[in-house]
Amino acid sequence: MSATAKIKKRNKANRALIIALCIVSALLITTTILWLTNMSKNNSMGLTIEGVYSRNFYDLVDNVNNTEVKLSKVLASSYDSYSRKLLGEISKNANSASYNLSNLPVSLNGIDETKKFINQVGGYTSTLCDKLDRGQTLTSAELDTLEQIYESMLILKNNLSNFNDEYIMQGFNIFKNGNILDGDYNNFTLKIQGIKSSSVEYPTMIYDGPFADGQLNQEVKGLDGDLVSVDIAKQTIKKIYSYVADEDITYKSETTGRFDTFDFEVELNNNVMLYVQITKTGGKLLTVSGYGDSNQKATTLSDAITKAKQIAKGQTGVTFDCVWSDVVGGDAYINLAPVENKIILYPDLIKVKVDLNSGEMVGYSASSFYTNHTSRSLQSATYDKANADNKVPSGFVVEMSRLCLAPIEYGEEKLCYEYKCLKNDITYYIYINAQNGVTENILRVVETNDGSKLM
Repeated sequence: MSATAKIKKRNKANRALIIALCIVSALLITTTILWLTNMSKNNSMGLTIEGVYSRNFYDLVDNVNNTEVKLSKVLASSYDSYSRKLLGEISKNANSASYNLSNLPVSLNGIDETKKFINQVGGYTSTLCDKLDRGQTLTSAELDTLEQIYESMLILKNNLSNFNDEYIMQGFNIFKNGNILDGDYNNFTLKIQGIKSSSVEYPTMIYDGPFADGQLNQEVKGLDGDLVSVDIAKQTIKKIYSYVADEDITYKSETTGRFDTFDFEVELNNNVMLYVQITKTGGKLLTVSGYGDSNQKATTLSDAITKAKQIAKGQTGVTFDCVWSDVVGGDAYINLAPVENKIILYPDLIKVKVDLNSGEMVGYSASSFYTNHTSRSLQSATYDKANADNKVPSGFVVEMSRLCLAPIEYGEEKLCYEYKCLKNDITYYIYINAQNGVTENILRVVETNDGSKLM
């Protein structure tokens, strides 16, 4: 064979080898893509199912928490129309909790006792609600059963919180553990069985206060005046934080909604940054959001309250009383309300937060005030105070009572006797209608790591 023929033969063989390698590479790439696509689909499906499981778990926690709180209110009530309302809500919360539990990957018979208990709570409270609707009263045996249900629900609530802290918050994947079998039960079931034992502190919730989230009507009643410019809005901020330089107040944007506002960032001393909203109508301070710079307390709570009152009056022209205060870390949380004829006007609430280290206001919310504040013809109490006192259930120690205008559902405002009570080291606020003696609302103070929450 000539040299030329040999070269042609070798080139032909090389081309065949290259083509073969390309085909193999293409097959490998295709296989890899298919494998990765399949993995991606599986991971995507797993993430989707995990989202469903997580949502059901958190809804379960929320429904159990609401059930426990409302049960405590029923036990603090006089078993009238307000009790009927609560019992109906408890039944719905319990039924929802049962639904949430059934949508978690719990092995058959894994937590039968818990499921049965939640279902019985829903059925029993619904029965009691129907009984009160028929004008009947609850027997002592039924009240004892409600007390026992409350104690059991309190344990369940605490144990769910413990499970959440120990597993869910540490990255525990419900979907994956629901597919890992250990004997008759999957791994998720084995872990959640712990909700039948132990107890932990109530989950952390932020500070609230009486009627801090009261009814907000659609119509804004308390805001008037001419439209202002950005420069005028900026001057409103300068009046409150007088030492702040112009260059430390930055106009950021506008917000359109129930309140149309100019929005600013304000830098205080020690690099504390605030987000401030000024209404376009009237140029009034609507909100301030920010944090103090330390946990030190160079300013007293009393001085913080004085400052809060001064700022609120300067912005609204109205005199306020402090109706609630709490200290969390280095911040004082203060709720202010106007008082007319010795009646606290809770719908017109303003909430203020003061940094106790610097003495500066770092939080403010006047949405309720500007929504609800209007000239009112306040009625006089016609229901005898002594009779209202007797409406407070036995076992509750009344620490304080006073008249107030309380925001009720659907934008209603009702004159009530407010009772601050203590039972079993738990503080309750009971509101009894000052016109007809009906229990309108009961709030229970829940002590948490981040202050007090009223529910």
